[in-house]
Amino acid sequence: MNSVLVIIDKAPYGWEDAFSGFFVEIACLNRQMDADILLIEDGVYAAVDGQDSDNIKFPGVGELTYLIFPEGNLYVYEDSIKKRGINKEDLMETIEIVNSKELYEITRAKEAVIKI
Repeated sequence: MNSVLVIIDKAPYGWEDAFSGFFVEIACLNRQMDADILLIEDGVYAAVDGQDSDNIKFPGVGELTYLIFPEGNLYVYEDSIKKRGINKEDLMETIEIVNSKELYEITRAKEAVIKI
């Protein structure tokens, strides 16, 4: 297996899924794999800029997003951010917003899809 898409659909805080998903991505990149992350549903909250998790005593996922660049991409599903009232300006600069057609092409190009 040489290419992976990690899908995160849970909110970044209150669940281990988003945090773990980023580490799976980093591990894949460390093994020279073509690996990207897709944030959908409540997972899109991991892409919001300026997160501060100190008050809730959870590790922050914001810093992890920058560890996957430039080797990996971080995609956010357009429909998910629209449903949650998140604007492009609210997202980190490293995020790429994708529509349904682009999502299909990204998924199709990967050998494996891991939903965390």
